[in-house]
Amino acid sequence: MKSLIENGPAFREAYDASTAEAHSYFDKVKEWLSAQDEDLATIDQQAAKFGDKALPFRTMLKFIESENAIRTLQQPTLLTLINPVYKETGRMQPRAEHPHGEDSLRTKIQCMRYFESLNSNFKGRIFVIDDDCPEGSGQMAEQILQQYPGSPHRVFFLGKAIDENDPDLPPGITHKDGQNRSVKGGAALFGMSKALQVTTDDLHIIVDNDADLSVHPMQLGLLIKDIAQGEAKAVIGSRREDDSVALIGESRNRRGSLFIKIWQYLLPELAKTINDTNRAFKGFESEALRKILPLIRIYTFPYQIELLQACISKGIPMVKKGIAYIDSEAASTQNEANITETYLNQIHQIMDIAIRYKTIPASDPLMNHLRSVSEEEWRKIQVNPPENLLGLLAKPT
Repeated sequence: MKSLIENGPAFREAYDASTAEAHSYFDKVKEWLSAQDEDLATIDQQAAKFGDKALPFRTMLKFIESENAIRTLQQPTLLTLINPVYKETGRMQPRAEHPHGEDSLRTKIQCMRYFESLNSNFKGRIFVIDDDCPEGSGQMAEQILQQYPGSPHRVFFLGKAIDENDPDLPPGITHKDGQNRSVKGGAALFGMSKALQVTTDDLHIIVDNDADLSVHPMQLGLLIKDIAQGEAKAVIGSRREDDSVALIGESRNRRGSLFIKIWQYLLPELAKTINDTNRAFKGFESEALRKILPLIRIYTFPYQIELLQACISKGIPMVKKGIAYIDSEAASTQNEANITETYLNQIHQIMDIAIRYKTIPASDPLMNHLRSVSEEEWRKIQVNPPENLLGLLAKPT
């Protein structure tokens, strides 16, 4: 193990887990693992002692655990991967053609085909949803899918659906210049509604996913096992479990810490259940998703949080699953230079969730105070956040 860890490839960004070097390393780890007596969990615990050096090795263990879940599927299973795109033309290109290219869509298709080759019980498809992208992300996806004639993968355009009043649209959703615009959430929910239109006797799992490779699609099997075995109706990928592996950009850590504390305060039952809500790697059994989807009214990033709160409210059993996460921050549409949805706006939407699901009294003083905070005041708070949330109530001196 020590030699494999010390001689593993360097993983500095999401793309690194998809290179030819990573593929070769996967085969080496799998070959080594076949000669071991310990189970994957025990080996991962041992590898974790090597710290950050073990990130590539432990990522391969996640890939192998996922592959094992696919291999052992006993029932016909359809997996629909929901893939919203907005300004993703760079990451959909190969690295040779773009400095931040991940060849993300082709990589996901290749993973689906690989899983299908492992077990005839598994079938996969990808629904790409163009989130009113001004740069033609949906059109690029269509061009890529032309390379796979006869495949079940589809591209949908949210803007076109709004113009045509598509019956599968989330209620009241508008174009980007409207009050109920989509910032990823509306596109994801629209894609989920389209996925639910399929009629099948197979187990159908619908996966909420990001457009990049930060959670590599080789891990999709991690979202299947508990649902297939009847242990859960929703499986939530988490970067914060003991067996999670994560390389997270520093700016995301800085921006998100106060936001996390606030949503946990506003949604206390969810906070006790799930500690990593905003990672788009969640699998839902189709009938469970059908029960909660009509409740969802948030069309920006906190839609992920509302999906989970809706599961709690409807009694949908959820489990957490540790994942390998490698940031794809360089090309993110949510870096500090071009963020499309401020944290204060997202907090307002969390408050809306709290009120609709009655998770906290409407008279709560912190919640009511947050309503009055301006963007300028919020920027100052982020620079120097109070140690205790209730410190937000203190008047500035």
